[in-house]
Amino acid sequence: MVIKIKKINIPKKELEKMYVNKILSTYKIAKEYACDPTVIQNRLKEYDIPRRIPKKRISISKKELVNLYLKKKLSTYKIAKLYNCRNSTIGRKLEESKIKTRRLEKIEILKGELIYLYSKRRLPLSKIAKKFNCSIATIFKNMKLHNIKLRTTSEACTKYLKKDFSGDLEEKAYLIGFRIGDLHAKRIGSIIILKTNTTKTEQVELIRSLFKKYGHFYTKKHNSVFYTQCQMNNSFSFLLPKENYIYNWILGNEKYFFSFLAGYTDAEGNIGIYSNMAKFRLRSYDKKILYQIHNKLNILGIKTNFGLESRSGIRNQNQDCWGVYTGNKSYLLRLFDSLEPYLKHKKRRNDMDLARLNVIERNLKYGA
Repeated sequence: MVIKIKKINIPKKELEKMYVNKILSTYKIAKEYACDPTVIQNRLKEYDIPRRIPKKRISISKKELVNLYLKKKLSTYKIAKLYNCRNSTIGRKLEESKIKTRRLEKIEILKGELIYLYSKRRLPLSKIAKKFNCSIATIFKNMKLHNIKLRTTSEACTKYLKKDFSGDLEEKAYLIGFRIGDLHAKRIGSIIILKTNTTKTEQVELIRSLFKKYGHFYTKKHNSVFYTQCQMNNSFSFLLPKENYIYNWILGNEKYFFSFLAGYTDAEGNIGIYSNMAKFRLRSYDKKILYQIHNKLNILGIKTNFGLESRSGIRNQNQDCWGVYTGNKSYLLRLFDSLEPYLKHKKRRNDMDLARLNVIERNLKYGA
């Protein structure tokens, strides 16, 4: 029996970023993707990414080391800088030459200052050591003294600090609804990437407000289109699957359901006034999801219509488009009251307020 090995998908841009820009070794990149370093080396070859030339062996005589380290009292860090190598290389050379190393410098750094440099500014140990004119080992000793936890490999390779998802189920339901409607999600190493394109500034601001508190938010504009990207940690892996149905834990709880519906409405919904009549409408290719929304709303006493909006092949449409809608005044008011606590899109909220006002004015004029 032939066992087919699944090829590990590593995008060229991400590999260039890690290998060329961040200068990570193939070993460290392989660790991120849980594979063998030879896999990374093969990808570099496939993508025509030039391999770095291995560093030349550093040749330092014992006489030079004695002069620099013992007579001139230079630190291993400063000697390493002279020879363009790592201070660990100098330490190994001292050991090979049987030169007794000096005891670690007795430099004490205030805990608050160390937290600011390492945790807030996220400087590497080498830069902190340079600031205090000491070795990395001295910084490490101070961190250990103050019980400051070192960053993980993933965190060390990441420029922007990321926070875990809150765990709030109403927020989770909203994000799932919004992701199904408007976001593309994928995993790269230990990072969850969320992307979308939009021409609406309100959509950009909504995405910023949803995710910036948890990770890095980035947007750029080309012509009239905004390209947005969010980088989250693994606690947002629940956004990776784009299911064609609504989870039972959402359908089984009224608050979670309306939070999900608000997220989906912020992404795909339309609330407007047509021929002086307020209407709520959802349209998408997600037939099963729309039917579940229609069915759940009807169970809750909010009657809606469900049906085919347009068939595939119309206006470059590659799938059938389905819709859920209602224009009934009493059902609209009940729906708006239920969505009120969860709807976040600035325009959707404004449109909902105008639609509610339209219903109230019509009730006063024609009766409920």
